[in-house]
Amino acid sequence: MSEILFVSIGAILGANSRFRIHNKLAKLNLNKYSLILIINTFSSFSLGLFLSVVEQFRAFNYYYQLVLFFSVGFFGSLSTFSSFIYDLFDLCLKLKFFRALKLFFISVSVGIIAFAFGFFLGNQ
Repeated sequence: MSEILFVSIGAILGANSRFRIHNKLAKLNLNKYSLILIINTFSSFSLGLFLSVVEQFRAFNYYYQLVLFFSVGFFGSLSTFSSFIYDLFDLCLKLKFFRALKLFFISVSVGIIAFAFGFFLGNQ
């Protein structure tokens, strides 16, 4: 039962952080695709950094709960996968297939690169 609590609290904090970050970035007059790309990139980088650093806490009594709190709860809610999928779907409905494909490849590529950069940075 405590595992659900750790994930839930992390998810609440991650979703609220995403909401606040989105509102702050919206003031920069970026399009919605760029906002989601920035948030997902930040979340991917942070998850990579966290997963590389958390190994140092393996002996900590609440290691597993810490991983659940951050990786599943916080960073899972901070990233905006459902918004990303909706945007792809919306572009396809508007018959903007090339734009949808471009958004897909850019988002996935940048996400993987950001995660890898965070992961390798944390292992230095």
